[in-house]
Amino acid sequence: MSRFLLMFVLAIGALFSRMPESRAAAVGLPELLDAQVEYTAEFYLVSDKGRFQGSVIHAPGRERRDFDTTGGRQALLLRRDIDQAAMMWPERKWYVATSFLSVAGMIGGFDGVSVERKADGTERISGEMTTRYQVSGDSSGGGSFQGRMWVTKDGILMKLVGKVAFNGRQIPVETALSNVLRVKADNAAFVLPADYKGLPLDFAKLGLH
Repeated sequence: MSRFLLMFVLAIGALFSRMPESRAAAVGLPELLDAQVEYTAEFYLVSDKGRFQGSVIHAPGRERRDFDTTGGRQALLLRRDIDQAAMMWPERKWYVATSFLSVAGMIGGFDGVSVERKADGTERISGEMTTRYQVSGDSSGGGSFQGRMWVTKDGILMKLVGKVAFNGRQIPVETALSNVLRVKADNAAFVLPADYKGLPLDFAKLGLH
């Protein structure tokens, strides 16, 4: 769980703010990564810890990402609407759950993000016309980001490339979407199944101190 969750929050949740261009402002995590349009897509996420790829279902305030690992299929639920982050193992019918905000706080204080972005032209990414931005940002916990992001007119983050400074390290990150379909999301996709068993969550063992 820890590698994907850490990569995901560092690469995306800490960075995406819906601000006017060339303006810096403090942004809370519930406002991040939340395009106000429903869609499905395929995604990949790469950092120094490896590569993940899979599918995403998004609705305002809710998101699900399914992906394969060496240990089997996993799914990440992000419920900003109820402040919940959960990782599921469908083959075992297990899950662990915690607060979305608490996870972000444990990996560098990204509950206090300040981001500045500057428009740098337009570009088509996987068939979607986007605005390309130069981005820099800092968190209240001492983390920072330098890179670029590509965002559609209706707020979908199609691609992000850059480096995150975290705990004295420079971590390269890249993530992107493809095959985006603006369709109504299935509400059941965002609900923890009743027959799954909740496991205790030990952040120390997961590397989230």
